Amino acid sequence: MSELSRRDFLKGSLAGAAAIAMAGVGLGSVNTKASAEGLYTPGTYSAIADGMGTVIVTATFDENSIVDVVLDVSGETPSIGQAAKDALVEQIMSAQSTEIDGVSGASITSTAVRTALKNCIAQAKGEAVDSGNVKPMVESTSAFILKDITADDINASTVVLEPITDFAQEVDVDIVVAGAGASGVIAAVKAAEMGARVAVLQKEAVAVSQGNCSSAIIKSGSTEGGLKKWLTFATAVNCWRNNRKLLEAYIDRSEEALRFVCEKSGVTEENEWVNKYGVTKYQDTSAVYTGVWHDGTQSYDFGDEKVEVFAPWFGPKPGNYGSLVSGILKDAQEEYGDKLQVFFSTPIVQLVKDTDGTVIGCVGKDLDGNYIKFNAKSVILATGAYENNATMVRRFCPDIEKFDKKVVHRTGDGNILAIEAGGCMEPVAHSRVMHDFDAGLMWDEPPYLIVNMNGERFVSEEVDMAYISNVLRWQPGYVGENMDPEHQESGSLGWYCQIYDNDYMDYATGPVPDFVMARYLKEEDPSLHVSVFPELIDTFRADTIEELAEKLGLPVEKTVETFNRYNEMCEKGEDLDFGKPAKYLHKFGTAPFWGIRRHIRCSSITAGVLSDEYGRVTTEDGEVIKGLYAVGNLGGQFYGAPDYPFFHPGLSLGHAVTFGFIAGEHAAQNL
Repeated sequence: MSELSRRDFLKGSLAGAAAIAMAGVGLGSVNTKASAEGLYTPGTYSAIADGMGTVIVTATFDENSIVDVVLDVSGETPSIGQAAKDALVEQIMSAQSTEIDGVSGASITSTAVRTALKNCIAQAKGEAVDSGNVKPMVESTSAFILKDITADDINASTVVLEPITDFAQEVDVDIVVAGAGASGVIAAVKAAEMGARVAVLQKEAVAVSQGNCSSAIIKSGSTEGGLKKWLTFATAVNCWRNNRKLLEAYIDRSEEALRFVCEKSGVTEENEWVNKYGVTKYQDTSAVYTGVWHDGTQSYDFGDEKVEVFAPWFGPKPGNYGSLVSGILKDAQEEYGDKLQVFFSTPIVQLVKDTDGTVIGCVGKDLDGNYIKFNAKSVILATGAYENNATMVRRFCPDIEKFDKKVVHRTGDGNILAIEAGGCMEPVAHSRVMHDFDAGLMWDEPPYLIVNMNGERFVSEEVDMAYISNVLRWQPGYVGENMDPEHQESGSLGWYCQIYDNDYMDYATGPVPDFVMARYLKEEDPSLHVSVFPELIDTFRADTIEELAEKLGLPVEKTVETFNRYNEMCEKGEDLDFGKPAKYLHKFGTAPFWGIRRHIRCSSITAGVLSDEYGRVTTEDGEVIKGLYAVGNLGGQFYGAPDYPFFHPGLSLGHAVTFGFIAGEHAAQNL
């Protein structure tokens, strides 16, 4: 798909821009005049419209009819929009127009097909192209690439750039929060608690968040020197690229924010095991940093200084933070009544700005396609990251392009809106969370064997699972279960296997009990599948390496060869291939043998648009955009390294909760 220059795209009227956009998808040029002998100028024409994702219609015309239609609905829901493809083609060819019934249950895709086909017909007739819901690019007057947004980016998002003037409803509030996740819910509830009238717009039908562990720094349990050392350590593991003021804000406010979450969810020090919203505080990785600490790639010496970290886990799986914030939001609706309105299945599609650029509201789009205008003093964007927006990933975080994504519908909506309002993306490379805690349970301690899906050893097992995606970019892909639709035929990156024997308990310094590992056994007693996602587990055990290789989907002969080679080096006490320390070289011999087929996916991109210590969106030069906030994974630059650092448990959710809390408070204070 070719890309137009921004300036060429914006020449002429909006209709002209949309026509150029149609040509930009690339199957034939736009004809400006219909044939004198018939209805159409013969040729092939393409148009784009937005459904659940991007829908492309390519129609071929002779002088008086549509002779062929090709639909690209690969961005639609597989079981709905994609499944409707053949029926829609049949209807178009029969009707020879946009007057088609569509497919029941796939109304969004059907509408997008009608819109794009209408544009194809207009092109074939030489008529002005009605832009409909086809979205032009944003112009950037700066050479700074991080402000550039393409038509493909926008088409994959919910954003509508053409001014919307027809509203089914108008709602007057003080604050709009776009997104009901860990940061958005806390922002909304905090603002409502302070007396603000709040509207929450949520793209999904429910509140959504992932992960189990959040964290905070307990200043009263830390030394001043320890806090400064933590700040230096956190900056160092992020390649010295993060915004120090954001880290300082986390140090100052994270305890208050996490205590707020615990209070609202009923989890207190006196009643920490309470079962509410289907989750409990089931685990605690709270700690005191003192002496030497490691993050898997770097070490840091706190000396005699100390930093106390509060890191509770809410669950267990399949319960998670989504369960927690969903319950908090529901309770808050009951408590605050009309002061807290929630609009589910209503994504934000546009910001409303005053003549000076101040954000004074936004527009949401409900399930029926109606636009709702929200008049407000400020808008808090908490829409998550952009890992499901393919063209944004390609530019801003290309390392993850061929990896599967753990989430859906994170299409960069907030990024695009913030940039359109004058903000910009934080500098690349963008941090990403890449791991697999669902296929099986094994600590990042290396007395095991790692092989790729060709059965070959490819790295020293010292590499932590949190960072192994960097190595896996150069390893073969694999076709397996629970893959992204775009990779189901080609395969995705991120697959490898951990293999160990039954003596693991004897030589591991931090062993996972066998009864816990048994919860992840795919082919055995399903009653053991407790506190896991059963559909994601991928752990096997077998009496022989040959049998284990077959279960893992590995080439048996090559796996046995690798296994024997590894055992020979263990006997000699020297890893001649990758230099693994001798203390981790344990010869495998005792059956049964265990194997975990890891599926490293992107949980989130922890990078967004530039923002300050209050969560306010800023320009490239640090100027605050009035009335606009960005929090959670949308707000940056809290991190900075290509990999999200794992030195501090629960930092991602801790960061989200803290800045949701800060932004909600700040917006309410400045009404």
